Formats: sequence, structure tokens, C-alpha cells
Amino acid sequence: MPVVSRPSLLRMACLSPGPLSAAHAAWMLACVLLAAWGSGAASAKDVPSRQVLESFSVNGQPGAAVRQGYELSLSPCNDAPCPFEVRLWSGAEVADAAWVAGRAGVAVLGWRASAAPAHPLAALQSRAGPFLASNAAPRVWVTGEAESTITVSASAVPLDPGKPFGARALLVTQTAGFEHPKRRHALYVASHGTLKMAWSRSEPQGPYVSHVTVSPGHAPAHFAVFFSPDGDAADKVSVHRLAWSAKRQEFSEEPFAPAVQAVVAGSYRTVRAARAARAASACFAGYGVVDTWPGKGLVPHRYALIALAAEPAQATAERARLESCQAGFQARQHPLSRLAPRSFSSP
Repeated sequence: MPVVSRPSLLRMACLSPGPLSAAHAAWMLACVLLAAWGSGAASAKDVPSRQVLESFSVNGQPGAAVRQGYELSLSPCNDAPCPFEVRLWSGAEVADAAWVAGRAGVAVLGWRASAAPAHPLAALQSRAGPFLASNAAPRVWVTGEAESTITVSASAVPLDPGKPFGARALLVTQTAGFEHPKRRHALYVASHGTLKMAWSRSEPQGPYVSHVTVSPGHAPAHFAVFFSPDGDAADKVSVHRLAWSAKRQEFSEEPFAPAVQAVVAGSYRTVRAARAARAASACFAGYGVVDTWPGKGLVPHRYALIALAAEPAQATAERARLESCQAGFQARQHPLSRLAPRSFSSP
């Protein structure tokens, strides 16, 4: 004989005919409440949950129990824009994590998605503007189409570059737009049990391109280039090291060390000649034009066509790419601080 659950018996009883009496009326009211309860439970179950895009432990020590972590997620939405959120959680393991109490554990990112869910990009470009990407580029998520396109990525950043398995910050980058995208970068930390934005920078209006690079053993660095719309004016470069202060619990922008390298694709007497060379070869796509005066005479002519690298190994790899891209070509490599000392103007 089949076993029938108690809720099933109740539903069967509700369907049973009976005389229309006060007792039967009360019984029918109970049936209505039971149906409402069942509908409400189903509705609650059907409510979509947030989409977890990335998660990282606050302390990156290998093999250690995960006690606190960061999460990048996309909240559910119907008609309204969907907010991207950074969350700080605490718990023995991710599956059993309890969210830090209150809104102190949640930060809503500035740009919201026009639709959900987000999808990972199939492939990443090796370069963003004139910046040479690191080998460990974070996964990029995208939502929307055309002008409503939003992308977001996240990666863990050691607070002490000399201790890669110590406490870490969360670097989040968003881009918005299609033909002329704008970027926002932010670093979040777990500060005294709460989530804190420890640094942020957004691109201003105009032809700017920026990038935050994280290289092993080095503090994160913020690169920005203003591509001058003036046909006779060179581009402006800004490079800052993001130094962590445990006392202030924030990152500050400091002058970058001489490790920043410039890969030189050529030097020219005029800005227009440099731009014409860039337009004539796909090998130089995305390169910037800098004024090397008053440099050390490292290149034959005043205006250099360059890409930027946070460390020498990236520059060496780019030189090899250029030389294989264009037969007979010989690229050069110089410290940016020596090649273009005047280019460090803040955009």
C-alpha cells in the first residue's frame, strides 16, 4: 500500500465533497490557507539568488582554513538595473559562511548591469591600450550589449608584496560603454572585521585609458595615458605605485620605481610622423606617443612610440612579439623614467 504524506492527505480531504455546514465552511477556510501557504513557499523557492562571479580568501595562506573571504557577485533583478556587489563573509568554510552583519560587509559598485546573468568573456586581449598585460590576467565577466555593455573583473592583491600568502585586498575593475569604454578601479580590504574601500580611481572624460597591474613581488601599479586629440601634442603618461599603509588601512599613490619599462617601436621627429607609423602597422596598435625631451638621448629622435610594462620580463616578451610581427624590425627597451621624464604628468 503506498505511503501518503500528511500534506497530501490534507489536500485530498480538501477535495472531498461534504454538506455545506459551519464545520465544512471552517474546513474549506483551512484549505484556502493551506493553498496560500504552499503557493508562498513555492514563490520563495523560485526567487532567484545572486550570481557569484568570483570568491577569494582574505588570507591566501595555502592549506589554511578559510575564515574570511571576498565575493564579487551580481544581484538578481527584473526591471531595474542589477547591482554588482562586493561582499565580505566570515565562516569556517565557504559553504557555511555567515555574512558580516549589516551593510558594513557589502559594497555596491558604481556601474550596474542592464541585465542578468553575466557571462565570462571567451578571450582576452593581450594589451589594454599601451599597457602590457601580466600573464595571470583575471577572468572578465560581461553583461549587456552595445552602449549598455558592462564588464567586471576581480583579483586578490597581497598587502605586503614580499608575503604573497599573507593578508590580501580585492582589486575590482569595471568598464562601461562599447566604442569608448570608461574604467573604474577599486581596492577593498577587510579592515577590523568590515569591508572598506581602500583606494579607487575612475577615468575622467576624454580619451583616457587606464590599467592596474599586479606583478609578483611588486606593489600594484596604476597606469594611465591621455591620448592627446591635438595633432601636434604628445600623449601624457601617469604611473603610480599603490603603497599599502597598515596604519591608515588604505593605499596611497606614490611615485613608481624605475622598474617601469618602455618598449620603443620607433622614434620620430614629429608627433604626426609617430602617429602615422602607428596607423601604418597593426604591430603597433595601441602604442602611445611620448615626448622624450629632456631625456638622455636614448633614442635618435624626440618622439617615441611606446608600450608600457611594470617589469622588465614583460617588456622583453613584447620586444620578441614585435620582432616576429614585422620582419627585420628591432625593438628597444628603456626605463620610462629615463626615456620620458616629462611624461609623468597626472592626467
